[in-house]
Amino acid sequence: MKIFIKVTVVTLALSLTTLYAGEPHKHSQSCNHDYQALKNEVSKTTIKNNAKQRVQELVLEKKVPKSWKSAQISKIGKTHYGDTDDWVIGFDNLKIKDKTKQTLYIFINVRGKIMGANYTGK
Repeated sequence: MKIFIKVTVVTLALSLTTLYAGEPHKHSQSCNHDYQALKNEVSKTTIKNNAKQRVQELVLEKKVPKSWKSAQISKIGKTHYGDTDDWVIGFDNLKIKDKTKQTLYIFINVRGKIMGANYTGK
């Protein structure tokens, strides 16, 4: 009998609770959900272009030396980190004296969004 009462109380409590994943809204043409973009990966060409663009932005933001402006892609491949697949694009710049900073890695998710950049590739 005690179990029946507990189950009933829990069931009532859960049925009276409303859970929201966000603000409710009507779906219309003005709604900007892009479900197709969530499913589809962009092309390798788009990944390369996005990586090149990010290197140029890093130069303009003065986060890397100007000599990176002419750096070319030396490596490209997919990596699995956590529960996602990302592209890793490496650019080599032999004008940099510090050998640990001669390769700049740009990380891009499969949908083309820049996820980060560093000199380690990790």
